[in-house]
Amino acid sequence: MKRIISLIMLWAMTYGAQADVRPPAPSTVNIQRTFDRVSPPSADISIWARESGGYDTEDYGKWGRNGWVCESNSDPKHGKCSTKQVWAATGTTTIPLLFTEKRSGMQVVLNLSGFSEQREFGGDCPGYKGHFQIYSAAIYDCEVGTAHTSETSLTTSIPAAELRKLPVGGLWQADLHFKLMQWSPVTFLADFNSHIELNVIDPSHIDIYFPEFSSAAPLVELDLRPRGAPDASAYAQDTTYLDMCLYDGYNSNSTRFELRLKDEGVLPADRASGDFSIFREEGTKGPERDRIDYHVKLQDPETGGMLAVQNNQSIVWTQINQNKIRPVRLPSLTYPVLCVPAPLVISVDKFSIRDKNAGHYRGTLSVIFTPTTPTVD
Repeated sequence: MKRIISLIMLWAMTYGAQADVRPPAPSTVNIQRTFDRVSPPSADISIWARESGGYDTEDYGKWGRNGWVCESNSDPKHGKCSTKQVWAATGTTTIPLLFTEKRSGMQVVLNLSGFSEQREFGGDCPGYKGHFQIYSAAIYDCEVGTAHTSETSLTTSIPAAELRKLPVGGLWQADLHFKLMQWSPVTFLADFNSHIELNVIDPSHIDIYFPEFSSAAPLVELDLRPRGAPDASAYAQDTTYLDMCLYDGYNSNSTRFELRLKDEGVLPADRASGDFSIFREEGTKGPERDRIDYHVKLQDPETGGMLAVQNNQSIVWTQINQNKIRPVRLPSLTYPVLCVPAPLVISVDKFSIRDKNAGHYRGTLSVIFTPTTPTVD
């Protein structure tokens, strides 16, 4: 018996609409910018740009009326704005936020800017609609058809003009906290948090500060008057202390300090290695009778001990002792800043007066300070 087997293929298609759903979720962003205080960015610093508060296109009112509120309407510590949602409040929200300089503890309030938008998916009027306060609840109806918006998004930034309020260089930090809320029923949905770090360098105000003097080029007098009997045994010697503080333009947040001291560059063959010299004004630079040699020590800002300085040799520090940092008011700045103390000790060994030509001795000690600060974005 011959059998015939027939295979019948069955197929079908289903048609229907599928909802787009994105449940509300927490958002944590870290914002870091580096810029020169004298020439801050010309563009706003974005924190959130159209960040979604969740949506369900099948139930537009469920999350389409979400909004963001602050923890406090009076304290700018984590951002100050309304702590409750309101209905259909248009406009831009000003959010005062407290920034604290990491090293000095100095504080300043910057006014952030924020707004929310409504979004429709597909339909007759797709895209973002309106411009509302961040704490506003709203539904934007399409002008044609029956479509409604089903998503609210958040945009927040630091206006460029506010950056000019930062009074000094340093590491300025702030924490911005929002709560995403559902309109009905009133329900907390998620935290929106941002940690902000503004690395503000101020290279035009890097300074070597001498507290006892009003200028960066002090005239220091060495006391080399003759001592002892007024005969061949007369001698001179001196030890002079010079307070010095190093300001890096970054409120002592720099990762590396480099310091170099040098005199006028004359290298007498008979001078001890590493020494410095002053020279008789009417004499020839070089001969021992027309120069007085001296040593320099400074207080090491890492160890606190006294460090012998070598002429024209760099000293590098990468572990500044933060306990030694002190506030000073520089002539070029309105606000106090933190500098790193590095006081100098200039010493002249005892020498016989008859071994030197009489006259006025003078010299220049140059201090070259090079801090390492972050690179501008």
